[in-house]
Amino acid sequence: MLFETRSQQCGQGLVAVLYNLYYRYRRWRFGQEVINTPLQPLYDAAVIKPSQLFIDTRFLVIDCEMSGLDPSACQLLSVGWVIIERGRIVNASGKHLLIHADRGTGDSSMIHGLFDSNIAGANSVATALMLLMKQIPDTVLVFHHASLDIKFLQKATIETFQNPLLFSHVDTMVIEKKRLHLQGGVGGIRLAQCRQRYGLPESAQHNALADAQATAELLLAQASYLGRRETLNLSDLSLRSF
Repeated sequence: MLFETRSQQCGQGLVAVLYNLYYRYRRWRFGQEVINTPLQPLYDAAVIKPSQLFIDTRFLVIDCEMSGLDPSACQLLSVGWVIIERGRIVNASGKHLLIHADRGTGDSSMIHGLFDSNIAGANSVATALMLLMKQIPDTVLVFHHASLDIKFLQKATIETFQNPLLFSHVDTMVIEKKRLHLQGGVGGIRLAQCRQRYGLPESAQHNALADAQATAELLLAQASYLGRRETLNLSDLSLRSF
């Protein structure tokens, strides 16, 4: 068991190194191209270190709704976010943006309740991304199942601004997988299932802002489980730079 734990820690360390190398490569590769664009502040911001304390970190918790699960064929329909500062959710920071999708909402309406009539005349994807990008510098992004949201956000950003977003993030799903593995147990890792393990109530709504708030509450519960928030650092949350 000790050998497995050390092997897992080495594997996680290697993943972190690879992510950070990729982050620095992208910063070098696209740094000149983003000058005088809305992306420049993201590239100019200092790299957030894994040793940074949780309590000193500003988190931007994000959730996206899409017309499907395939980024190559589907589109963003909405994005919601809320901020955590000093270990507390800033409720007044909550934002929910509907996004116009020229290909419509498709069958995904049954999941998130967004229909073509909801997004008619909504924000352009460029407007939504610019508002989001203003929040990112010097901030750690938080997702539940980060890979899916990131793929859609990056695709939309590259199509709109010809260059990718640059940021550091943590994934509450990854944090929960790590906890379950260390405990030698099994369990669901969907947002509602993770919240249930910490005694958090069911979320009544299902939209991007409600899910962002639910993810923010989950992150705080996970942080409390991992240790004292005053001494917890970002490496404990499997920080990734992307």
